[in-house]
Amino acid sequence: MSAEKLSERKQKILKAVVDEFIASATPISSGEIKAKYFNDISSATIRNELSALEEMGYLIQPHISSGRVPSKKAYALYVDKFIKKQALTRKEIAFIEASFDKRFGAIEDLVKNTAKVISDITNYTSVIVLKNINDVVIKTVKLVELDEHSALVVIITDSGIIRDKIITLTQPIDANYVNDANALINKIFSGKSVSEITEKEKLIDSELADFKELFENIVSILIYYAEHGASNVYFEGQSKFLESPDQDLVSAKNFLEVIDTKEKIADIVDSDTELEFNVKIGKDEKGGIDKCAIVTARYTYRGKEIGCAGVIGPERMNYGKVMSVLDYIKKTLNGLDGGNDE
Repeated sequence: MSAEKLSERKQKILKAVVDEFIASATPISSGEIKAKYFNDISSATIRNELSALEEMGYLIQPHISSGRVPSKKAYALYVDKFIKKQALTRKEIAFIEASFDKRFGAIEDLVKNTAKVISDITNYTSVIVLKNINDVVIKTVKLVELDEHSALVVIITDSGIIRDKIITLTQPIDANYVNDANALINKIFSGKSVSEITEKEKLIDSELADFKELFENIVSILIYYAEHGASNVYFEGQSKFLESPDQDLVSAKNFLEVIDTKEKIADIVDSDTELEFNVKIGKDEKGGIDKCAIVTARYTYRGKEIGCAGVIGPERMNYGKVMSVLDYIKKTLNGLDGGNDE
């Protein structure tokens, strides 16, 4: 797949085919390539080069009389060798900045907003996978009395509000109980990570019997949030993949099967790579989705990594545009760091 195995002319012709196919979604002929890119090369030479690229596995000819389309191998080389970020338009930049020009109290709100912005600008399906909640540190827990046996629990972390939930207790609740509970639970929980807190046996002592049920409820909320990874995966624009003109029933079925199981998409999107962008084209032994491309980047908020955000689209996606959008939003989120401290 290395570009060194291709002559400079073959590389230029292959790039031209991929560029044109990304733009048109229709097989590319030698005549189109000559007219737009290579007036100084004969049609016969271009046809020979296209045939050679096909034999090498970079191009596919769907029908004997049709033009060529890029293979997965061609896209991989294209991304590795030729992709450069595209400058965003003023309108796109203004849209991004306006979308983040507000306060986000809950990390879920920020994530959902980010996913929507990515999908709206790229016109592809976006996905965000939050980092493991076990690393999050609790800043404060607030208990708000609702009636004699129910209360609202608000858990605030170093990444924002991760959960608010109404709980029901058999223990009667009044103002004094709430005041005592807030003081006590914050003395115990504040400054600890979720993984430390969920070791509940070490935290609940027999002398705290009056608050044991409350503690159990709070710990249950955190355990559920930590263990249910599916709730930490956010999608936007799933239908946009199905609207792509070059998708068939098989690729659509593959796409829907994978995104229907959020744990699968989390495994595909999340990566330990240190690269600026992680690009997966098609499906291989390391995962991916057949006939799809996935471009992801790691995001931080308030100085901490919150997870991966990315785009899922056809193999012929506009990689340069996608990378530019992901990069600009990454910088925008970094600019929010420290701005919303509780």
